[in-house]
Amino acid sequence: MAEALVGRCPTCFRNMRLNWCYMTCDPEHSTYLVQGELVPPSEETNNKTLVKNIDYYVSDEYVVGMYESCKDVINPSTNSKAVYMMCTPWASLCNPYRLMNAFGMSVDNPVTPGFAPFDIRYHYITVAVDVPKNITLFNPKLIPCSQAVSESSSACSCVDCELSCPVPPPLPSVSIPWTIGGYSAVNFLVVLISICFCTAFTVVSYYLLCTRNKDVSRRSGTPLRDSVGRRLAGVGTSHFGLTDDESKPLNGQAGVIEPREMINHVLAAQLNFNNDDEMHCRDKLGSVFERRLQSAFGKWGQVCARHALLVLFTGVLLSLALSCGVAHLKVIVDPVELWASPQSRSRLEKDYFDKNFSPFFRTEQVIISAKDLKPFNRTTVDGEVKWYGPVFRKEFLLEVLHLQKKIEQSTGNNGTRIEDICFKPMAPDFDICAVQSALGWFQGNEEFLDIKNNLTTGYVYDYLDHIEYCASNPTSPSDGNYESVGCMAEYGGPVFPYVVLGGFLEKDEITSDGANFLNATALVLTVPVNNYQNDEHLSRSKDWEEKFLELMANWTANDKPEYMQVGYAAERSIEDELDRQSQSDIFTILVSYFIMFAYIAFALGQFRSVTTAMVDSKLTLGIGGILIVVLSVITSIGFYGFIGVPSTLIIMEVIPFLVLAVGVDNIFILVQTHQREPRRSTETHEQHIGRILGEVGPTMLLSSISQTCCFFLGALSDMPAVRAFALYAGFAMFFNFCLQITCFVAIFSLDIKREEGNRWDILCCVRGSKKDYPKDEGTLYKVFDLIYAPLVLNKWIRPLVIVGFIAWLTTSICVVSQIDVGLDQEISMPLDSYMQDYFKALSTYLAVGAPVYFVVKDSGLNMTAVDVQRRICGSAGCDIDSVVTQLYLSAKIANRTYIAAPSGSWLDDFYDWLSFSDEYTGCCFVDSEGNFCPSSGDQYSCFKCEPTFTTIDNKQWPTQETFDKYFEFYLNDNPGMTCPKGGHPSYGTAVQREMYENQTVIRSSYFQTYHSVMRTSADYYNGMAAARIVAENITTMLNGGDPNGPHEVFPYSVFYVFYEQYLTMWEDVENTVWKNFMWSIRVATIEHSGNVFGNNAGCSHSIIIVSRCPHD
Repeated sequence: MAEALVGRCPTCFRNMRLNWCYMTCDPEHSTYLVQGELVPPSEETNNKTLVKNIDYYVSDEYVVGMYESCKDVINPSTNSKAVYMMCTPWASLCNPYRLMNAFGMSVDNPVTPGFAPFDIRYHYITVAVDVPKNITLFNPKLIPCSQAVSESSSACSCVDCELSCPVPPPLPSVSIPWTIGGYSAVNFLVVLISICFCTAFTVVSYYLLCTRNKDVSRRSGTPLRDSVGRRLAGVGTSHFGLTDDESKPLNGQAGVIEPREMINHVLAAQLNFNNDDEMHCRDKLGSVFERRLQSAFGKWGQVCARHALLVLFTGVLLSLALSCGVAHLKVIVDPVELWASPQSRSRLEKDYFDKNFSPFFRTEQVIISAKDLKPFNRTTVDGEVKWYGPVFRKEFLLEVLHLQKKIEQSTGNNGTRIEDICFKPMAPDFDICAVQSALGWFQGNEEFLDIKNNLTTGYVYDYLDHIEYCASNPTSPSDGNYESVGCMAEYGGPVFPYVVLGGFLEKDEITSDGANFLNATALVLTVPVNNYQNDEHLSRSKDWEEKFLELMANWTANDKPEYMQVGYAAERSIEDELDRQSQSDIFTILVSYFIMFAYIAFALGQFRSVTTAMVDSKLTLGIGGILIVVLSVITSIGFYGFIGVPSTLIIMEVIPFLVLAVGVDNIFILVQTHQREPRRSTETHEQHIGRILGEVGPTMLLSSISQTCCFFLGALSDMPAVRAFALYAGFAMFFNFCLQITCFVAIFSLDIKREEGNRWDILCCVRGSKKDYPKDEGTLYKVFDLIYAPLVLNKWIRPLVIVGFIAWLTTSICVVSQIDVGLDQEISMPLDSYMQDYFKALSTYLAVGAPVYFVVKDSGLNMTAVDVQRRICGSAGCDIDSVVTQLYLSAKIANRTYIAAPSGSWLDDFYDWLSFSDEYTGCCFVDSEGNFCPSSGDQYSCFKCEPTFTTIDNKQWPTQETFDKYFEFYLNDNPGMTCPKGGHPSYGTAVQREMYENQTVIRSSYFQTYHSVMRTSADYYNGMAAARIVAENITTMLNGGDPNGPHEVFPYSVFYVFYEQYLTMWEDVENTVWKNFMWSIRVATIEHSGNVFGNNAGCSHSIIIVSRCPHD
């Protein structure tokens, strides 16, 4: 057993076995061994006298030296220290003396049974004067683990001996933010500059206001004034310009509206607008472009007004035709499909992992924590007072056990049982699900919790002692003080405390073997379910998961004790909750549309009196506007349904609100412009509609193009959910604009005719009162006209507006760097979802992160060749920078790499599996025909394997023939008492191999470890980034220093696809914002100047105008 556990480190095994070899074979052993009690002859002893115990006098130097040479040796299959498995019952609390005491415990030891045939009482003596008379201390010469035992052997590897590790280069220092006075230096400088600018701007502005020449006419012909005039000459408003009395910028009598053409004509005459000598070429082109655009919209408005019913029928018919594509729509609910592009690195790596190995398990998990229960203490067998977390109270454990049994016995609506879908790593020896639960230490048997064993010392050994024993020895097959109840779970494998216990870590503490598991405040129950890419198999899993969620919901609502808090989730939970949220939002959407309809109908109507209310009402117009928005959304969905662009649930939830807001804005612009510019005496109804659309059409076009293009630019994102949202929103915006300048104009035209005919809204057959009442502009208009505009444009207020803007901008710049990148999982779920409790428990109690796999891709790397094996393995004789060694070193700096433990190594365990065998015990056996014999079976009818090795650099390496013959046996063998190195449960799916021309060819494989516990989005994407750096270093090593070589290693964890985009979030935001900004400027330049290739002078000109406002 010792060779199987520590034989991978030859020096350790040599130093350790001296203890037994000298005791057994040394002719001088009587100088340090003293016979103790004897067992007299009897029938039980075959009439022989047996030794009951002996005293072994050992030098303290040997005990400490031997332990130091062995303490770092790894057991790859469990990712733990090998001495912990040998140091019963202390395990992770092991020290040199406890390890020796464990060696000396006999199988009949009344306190802690061991493996020795009789009790060996070790005496550790440090000072020579304390040595008893006639005793010479056992103190053989030891060899440090960093040195080879002989010329024919190798020193222990870095993974098993820290002294063998190279001195790592110093880690790059963590960047320290540049600060001034404890504040961010950048923010400090931005604030300082803005304060200086605002102060100077305010002083200069008020100085000029106090000293300027009040004769406005003297400045009316300045070039700047000319430029302002030219810009304003095309603005669609009936109130123009600022007068000397700047407190009333919108002066003039209320209700007196001058024709737009008259204002423009007078203004153009005053500013010599048509003077070709003084007019820039770009301005000429812009003027022509704008006039033609107005003319086009004007003519189109007349067509729509003249043929209103035809336009309305055609628009609706086209919309309905496109909406038929909804029948072909595919809605994505799979979170992976939503978050990760099929071409993204994380998605490609996930697909590779799923195809070559198997998809990561579907996880069903329950986290049960104590509520209002306090920790408790008691005196242990060592006389020490120990504290236990509240979850270790027996009533708490029993309730959890009962819940576990209900879960295991539940059956889906279609008859699916947990046994049909769960992960069974030890099958066929144990055809039982690998449920991970602290009750696995009792094999899920309630009676085992009630065991009480009265030791010879008078101490009562109970379930708490067994929990402590198993938390330290999760792989122990038997607890001798607990009626030989072992620590292995029902499925035949170990239950690790950092997986099934939670809440025992302090803040920022990383899980380690020395963690105090007894302080746990939560129990974690996990059921791993096999995952498939086949929909038929997935349907069975989802069937059982549905029943599991139903059971947990009922248990939480009706049966959960008051002293418990629970968070639970199934693999399908996120999809279910997103679907539920979208269905519940339908009511919210309907209510919001109704409210917006009521607002439109009320706000657009210019009510004169109660008797004319039904005439002035705009209910029909409001309904038409809302229906157009709805129709544009449905048309967008149908259009993309036809061309095969999948949708997401968020599109159904967000886009209706988005298009509604923009659509209502355009409706108000069109209707209120018509209301404030009545028909002229020479105009027909159609000409009036055309003139109004000619005025507002370019504005609507500009805003719609800008919004549509900005959304379509968002489609450049690789994230499927964002891309789909941008495409659907962009088309909905575009089509909404098209319907507004066609169907809505037609509805508007019909509504105007109704109002002019003095007919009621909705009930158009009813005529209203003929009495004429003056129309009121409305309260909101008066507020802006009489209060807001005079206040903001007051010459003393305008400098303060600029200062306020600069202050707001400065504040925004300072706080933008404080924005955390990422999306906490809680935000993605409804507030009333059970997933909120689960996410909270997940971040609070879990002690270890998700598994992470470092995958060596299929790239022609011959892993059966010795030179390649040396670059992979981690035992003696392997390269100092091998794959396993680099992962081991990464785990030693978990605070930087987010790797919590060394990786398992199928290659190193294969070496041990081949090497560890004798005539009747060991690992590798075959029957008379050469077929595989499981190490846990009857070996008396089987024969020991005869592997062949080649010796290179003092290490024996398996030959190609050995690989071909025994490697598959190794991956089919389950570990047990006689052979703890069977590879089936740990590595059965870790190696993708095939037989090619009667030779074993390993295509790809992975090395599994765990991430450290992750609580925030930053932890997740930083952990992924750190793992990729580790993988890049390994890739460079495998390619002989070339990072771009043919061989590749990549990390994979189940959450990578959800967090990859955050690694480049700031760059993506900057690029998108910049593209949108430049596109908006370009559209504005085209609209105002008509020059497709024009520069951004318009933007700069606007800035100059704003800065000059206080002085005009």
